[in-house]
Formats: sequence, structure tokens, C-alpha cells
Amino acid sequence: FLDDPLSAVDSHVGKHIFEQVIGENGLLANKTRLLVTHGITYLPFTDNIYVVKDGKIDESGSYQDLLDKKGAFAEFLLQHLQNVNQESENIDDIKAQLETSVGNEELRAKLVRAISRQSRTESTSDAGSTHKSFSRQISETESIISTRKSKLDLDNVPNERLIEEEKAEIGNVKWSVYSYYMKSIGISFSVTTVIFSLLYQSFSVGSNLWLSQWSMDQNNDTSVRDKYLSVYGTLGIGHAISSFLCDLIPLLGAWKAAVYLHNHLLSSILRLPLSFFDTTPTGRILSRFSKDIDVLDNTLPQSVSALFYYIFELVATLAVIIFTIPIFTAAIIPIGILYYLVQRVFVATSRQLRRLESVSRSPIYSHFGETIQGTQTIRAYGVQDRFIGLSEARVDFNQVCMFPSMIANRWLAVRMEGLGSFIVLFVALFAVWGRETMNPGMVGLSILYALQITQTLNWLVRVTSELETNIVAVERIKEYGETKPEAAWELQKSTLSRDWPEQGRVEFQDFQV
Repeated sequence: FLDDPLSAVDSHVGKHIFEQVIGENGLLANKTRLLVTHGITYLPFTDNIYVVKDGKIDESGSYQDLLDKKGAFAEFLLQHLQNVNQESENIDDIKAQLETSVGNEELRAKLVRAISRQSRTESTSDAGSTHKSFSRQISETESIISTRKSKLDLDNVPNERLIEEEKAEIGNVKWSVYSYYMKSIGISFSVTTVIFSLLYQSFSVGSNLWLSQWSMDQNNDTSVRDKYLSVYGTLGIGHAISSFLCDLIPLLGAWKAAVYLHNHLLSSILRLPLSFFDTTPTGRILSRFSKDIDVLDNTLPQSVSALFYYIFELVATLAVIIFTIPIFTAAIIPIGILYYLVQRVFVATSRQLRRLESVSRSPIYSHFGETIQGTQTIRAYGVQDRFIGLSEARVDFNQVCMFPSMIANRWLAVRMEGLGSFIVLFVALFAVWGRETMNPGMVGLSILYALQITQTLNWLVRVTSELETNIVAVERIKEYGETKPEAAWELQKSTLSRDWPEQGRVEFQDFQV
């Protein structure tokens, strides 16, 4: 494979190399040669030509076949033929072949059209002198075909940047991210967490129901009291054990996931191609290993544990209220709809604010690293104030994304307090309405749970939002973990023998200088 090896040498040297090495009588005559070149003088001596246009093969065939097609290849020769002043012995042959294929008059017409197109892209004076130059060359001899390189239209060149700006995802976090994190935790930890969360709330509700039943019993017999006390103590012990395990197991699962994701991220970063580090600032990578890993270690485990706790607490609270006051079921539907709408608005806002905050944090790390590396140069030119201003501007922009998040929390608190007040109102009204048929102890217990539901709803929405915003860290780590790496460290099927090398010797065969 020869990737344009003749472009860096003079024309006579290139001709010598082609004849002595690449050509049909050269050193490589008995081998298949794949030559990439833009030199038209070597094309007549090739067996097959592939014309590449816009990254795709546009035409293929022998030299004469492509000339007869009068397609892109013939246009290529017309565009790139050098004028008669260039030192090349093959220009006349190529010119004759081109005239034979497309016709002399047609070739002249194409040349005039090319001159007209080029003159429109230049200034009037430059276009006039260029047209006169071409006309003079045509009038001197009709057998001479000359073109010149067109000027580059710099306005049409895309403004490509080596380092692209970091992009933030928009919309809901994909379920694949949650699935990715759950797999990192492990199915056993997830199922065990659900079981112990259910047991915890069961023991909690059971203790309250048993205490309510005990308070209504007028029997003061010692045996009855001991029975109530022993059952209540057993429920309390079960409540304490399940509470401990309900907190411990999610933390262990999250710790396992954090270790796995960190090692996977580190392994992926170390195996990425060098081009990735040319287009990705160091601060952007450090942000994954600092803030995002910190979220995995500290914040996300608490969010997962709290989510299970408040979900089962809400279910237990509603179960107690509905069991005591069945008519309250009619009020759950409209309150649930309002709760869902508030929750979706808050979660969508909070999630996107967290993404913006994460994206705006990376430039802070990048600028800080660049400043540390260029401290001597910054001081030498006396531009400390400018770099301090740039750093403060990046921090200010990061805070601009953080402050609305705090405002959103206050917005949520006001609306959750309102919904909780409606729940307490309906529970109290239904309790008064059915006071003749309801157990006073159970009514008091339901009102107690109704008073707690405001806080439960408020924290459930916050925890849901916090989980969805913190899961963005997993989304960002997953992005780098799935970036295409270099080749594998070890090949599954090695082409070399296990005994290689058999001898410590280097031997040159068919070596020429």
C-alpha cells in the first residue's frame, strides 16, 4: 500500500522512482501495488483506477475506459492538467488521449466554461487578466490544454473546531441508564432492598395498629397487658432490624455499583484512542472522575435508599387511611392527578438544571488546569487579571445554573404543602361525617398519618427529582464507558507461533536503497 509517496519529491525524481520501483518493470513488478496519488502522469501506466469523490468510489476501470465514459475522471484530467510550462514528458500524450476521447472542440468548450466560472469568483480586474492569459494560451496553439488551480472559497469552508463543546442531553433520562445502574448494583441487592423496605413499613404500621388497639382495650388485667407488651416489643424489634437492613443493603449495592462504574470508566479512558484526548479537554475528563464519581459514592446511594423508604411509606399511609375511611378513595384520584402534574413539572425542570450545571462545571476544571500549566507564561505577560476574570466568569455561569434549582425546591414545597392540607381536610371531613360507625382509635391514627403525608409527598417528589438528576452522573459515565476504544489488549487468535521468535536474528530480503 503506497499512500501518495511521490508527492514529496521533484517530478524527475518521482518519475525515476516510479519506473525503477513501482512501474511494470520496477522492483515491485511481481507484487500487487495499491497506489494513492493525485499525479496524473502515472495514471496511464496503471491497470485499474478508482476515482474517489466525496469519500465514495465514483468510477472505476482502466485508464482508457474511464476516458471513454467522459465522466468524473475526464473532468478530473481537465481540471488538473498542468500548463505547457511544467516539466513533464507525458503531458502531450495525456492531452492527445483526452482530445481523442471527448473531442477537441468539446474540450475547448469545457475549457472556456471553466474560465467563465472561475472569473465570476474573482474581482473584475483579476478576472480580466486571467481571461486574457487563457485566451492568449489558446490562440498560440490549439493543441495546448491549460488550466490553473481555482482559488479556495474560504467562505464555504466549514468552521470545524478541534475541541467541540460538551453537549447536554435533553428530556427524560433514558431507561437504559436506569437499567445500566441497576445491573451495576445487582439483581440480588435490588430484590433484597424491596423486601426489607416492605418489611420495615409493615412492622411500622403493625406497631401503630397494635398500639391503637391496646389503647382502646379497657381490660387492665396483667396477662392482657403482658400480651400487648410482648407483641408490641416483638414488632419493635422487627422494626429496628428491618430498618437497619433497609438502610444497609442499598448502601452496599450502591457501593458495589460505584466501584464497578469507576473501574469501567478508568479502563475505558485508558483504552480510548489518542484522537479522543486531542478533542476532549482534560477538565471534562476530570469532571467525570471527581464530581460524577462523588455523586456515585455519596449522593446516589442516599437517593436510592430514600426513594424506597418514601414510596413504601406513602403506600402504607394511604393504606391505613383507606382502611379506616374507605370513602377517602374518592379524593385520592383528583389529588393524585395534581400531585403527578406538579411532580412532572418539577422533575423535568430540576433534571435539566442539573445537566446544565454539570456541563458548566467542566470549563471551570479545564480553565483551572490550563492556568496552572501556564502560570509562568501568564506572569511573564502580566495577564493575571484576565485569567482571574475568566475563572470568575465560569464560576458565575455555573452558579447561574445552580440558583434556579434552589428556587425550584421552594416552588415545590409550597405546592406540596397545599396538597397535604387538602388531604388532611378530606380525612377530617370524612371522619366527622362517619363518626358514628368508625373506631375512634383508628380515626385518630388515620388523622395522624394524614398529617404526616404532607412531608412524605414533599420528600418523595424531591427524592424522585434528586434521583433523576443524580442519575445524570451515571449517564455521563456511561457515555465515556461506551466510547469506541482501540483494539483489544490481546488478540483471541494470534497469527504468531508460540515459539516466535525462534532465533535472535534480523534478516533483510530484497532490500534496496
